[in-house]
Amino acid sequence: MHKTYWLVLILLQSWAVHAKAVLTVATDAWPPFRIVAPNGQLHGIDIAILRRLEQLSGVSLQIKQVPWGRALKQMETGQVDLMIGLAMSPARAHYIDYLQPSYYQCRTVFYGKAAAAKALRTYEDLKGQTVGYVLNSVYFDPFDSDSEIHKYGVRNEALLLQMVKRDRLPLMIGGDCQVDYALSLINDSELQKAEYHSPQAMKLYLAMSKRSPNQALKPLLVQALQQLIDSGEIATLAKPYQH
Repeated sequence: MHKTYWLVLILLQSWAVHAKAVLTVATDAWPPFRIVAPNGQLHGIDIAILRRLEQLSGVSLQIKQVPWGRALKQMETGQVDLMIGLAMSPARAHYIDYLQPSYYQCRTVFYGKAAAAKALRTYEDLKGQTVGYVLNSVYFDPFDSDSEIHKYGVRNEALLLQMVKRDRLPLMIGGDCQVDYALSLINDSELQKAEYHSPQAMKLYLAMSKRSPNQALKPLLVQALQQLIDSGEIATLAKPYQH
């Protein structure tokens, strides 16, 4: 009798925490994963995934748009619970739990005008080059730590594309999922992909702050995420945003 009583009590307490908790997801615009509509609302692949995770897990999620660098700081302090669209980084692993498995993969590629793109055939061809990148982003090793490559950081890929088009940068690095989408919207064939690209896939994760007070809800999110992946539903959610 005692055991049954305590089991019921624990289940009721867990349900109460589950019912009251609203997890905050910090993120920023990154089309086609997070697109800002004219009314200021976010939509896109990641937003569709988050809404389905809510439905499957029963966990309420509040999406908060903040600059990417600030979102990472808030994950470090536990001010927010989750981020989506994160590439794995050992430096961040001490304050971030990457929910397994990754839910999406892109290729890390380089873009430039024809001459610069065609000249980039191997990783060694990057040495001495200036490459534009997005601040607070993780690409691949050894690129991220390579001091022989001159890197110029800006706040987003849209600005990088403009700088390459205007010959202010010879090359930029980015995920093909995002940059190809941006180029398709403006029907731009002036910029080309270089032959060389990272052999490592850019894997995107849903991630939870290790300081989140809602760690107990992580298994529910992992289970729901796995269900979306196994069913192929993520590919269905992404299809409207693939050009």
